[in-house]
Amino acid sequence: MKITFFLISLFVISMNTTMAQEVIIKGTLRCLNNSTTSTRGAVNIIIIPSFNPKAAVATTTTPQGFFQVNTGWNANDLKDKNVSLYIITKCNNCKKVQRVFISEDMDKRNTDLSKMYVTVKGWKILENCKESELPDIMSEKLLDSAHHLPALSVDGKAPGSPALGPVSFINLFEKLITAVATGNTGLFKPTSIQPGKIRYGRFLHSSPITNTDNTGFNFSPSRNLSEAVFWNAAAIANSNKPNNISLLSNFKNNTKLSGYQQITKQFYLGLGGIYTRQDELRNIQVTDLSTGSLDLLVRYPEKLKEFAIFLSPAYAINNKMSAGVTIKSVWQQFNNPNLIAMEQENGTAYNFFTDDSINRHHIDIDASFNYKINSFLQAGVSVMNVAGTKLYADMFIRDSARYVNQRAYGVGLCYKNGRLNVGVDVLLTDKELYDASLGVNYVPFNDGLVAAGYAFKQKSFSVMFKLKHFKIAYINTNNLVINNIRVGKNKVFNGQIYSGFVFDF
Repeated sequence: MKITFFLISLFVISMNTTMAQEVIIKGTLRCLNNSTTSTRGAVNIIIIPSFNPKAAVATTTTPQGFFQVNTGWNANDLKDKNVSLYIITKCNNCKKVQRVFISEDMDKRNTDLSKMYVTVKGWKILENCKESELPDIMSEKLLDSAHHLPALSVDGKAPGSPALGPVSFINLFEKLITAVATGNTGLFKPTSIQPGKIRYGRFLHSSPITNTDNTGFNFSPSRNLSEAVFWNAAAIANSNKPNNISLLSNFKNNTKLSGYQQITKQFYLGLGGIYTRQDELRNIQVTDLSTGSLDLLVRYPEKLKEFAIFLSPAYAINNKMSAGVTIKSVWQQFNNPNLIAMEQENGTAYNFFTDDSINRHHIDIDASFNYKINSFLQAGVSVMNVAGTKLYADMFIRDSARYVNQRAYGVGLCYKNGRLNVGVDVLLTDKELYDASLGVNYVPFNDGLVAAGYAFKQKSFSVMFKLKHFKIAYINTNNLVINNIRVGKNKVFNGQIYSGFVFDF
């Protein structure tokens, strides 16, 4: 029994020792010493593990070219994986990456059982030492900047996935070599973001009220059902035609495509998607990554994409009432500032950005009802995003994100009087009245439709003309859709002219 207990204890101790081993990568980096045959150790070369910049080291002078990188990773995480060591030198044509395969047999016996040592053999820069080695001050500056960069995690990753290739921000150091040499401060981190024009997380609120050619009629649509799939699926069951496909787009940064089909006498099924893209140059305040003492304003190119896919079944309860359910998949994607490298060349300043790629995705659901009060009055109600999906409210400094709750309530009323229809839409968010809109549409002749609408709070308006299957619209969102980086020559019509089609069959 004692022997069994002893063996089990020994096994547990050995397992803990193995699990606690930390990988140390060491070796000597050499360069050409005034000829193609003679070499010596290269000093002041920065060696950065691409998976953990905080572990970066500089090759030593005694002994020349020696380095020892404490990766900070457990041996069990790195065994049987390729890892990359990235070097920063003055040489532009030198090989920058050395890949090292970590395996248990490479560990040489040592007195410290908590560490696993892996030696890199035969690593050489095929360039003259004087053309490769960094000056002392530059080497110290770059090494200090590397130590301020975040480490990555490889838990549960496939072999070599994050450790194989250098992460994107490593490339910034190439830009910094010139910057440091000319006295520039090099790497910066964002500390605050100044207000911008783009309104994040609002596209599901603005699309039915302001960014539409059916202003005033989306929560209780009658003549124009091209957006019913999105805002009141119940209204589909009132369609005069069994099938429909509709498109509205400015063919630049905003597109809506939808359609529906009658499955049975009372059951319809709709499908659609909304896509928006915005961009602008945003002022952000940055601070020197090494000293934290210098604040500067830089112009940051931000890009936001928000889009959603809708699946909308609808059911006609009777001749007056119908109900609908919408299942939607909502995405939000944008670049968020992480690190900025600054460089000057011939008196001109250049900024190089590495961004965090923010991706947010949610599934949510809407419920809608449509009721014909009498022959000339119709009402609709939509309860949207019941699950309370939240999208980012803006770009953010790390750990300071804000969100916009997408839950909202739409109420619509449509008055019909011959050729003229008048509609009113009201949208309430979880906190406030988002907006109220008024719309009119008129049938001037067969297969023709003229419509106009105004949103009171956003002060936006739309005008639309449809002839048979094709339509054209002017939609002024009052700067709710921002496109400042790629601006057209005629700013008056920049992204505000929409066209599309409506096929009922």
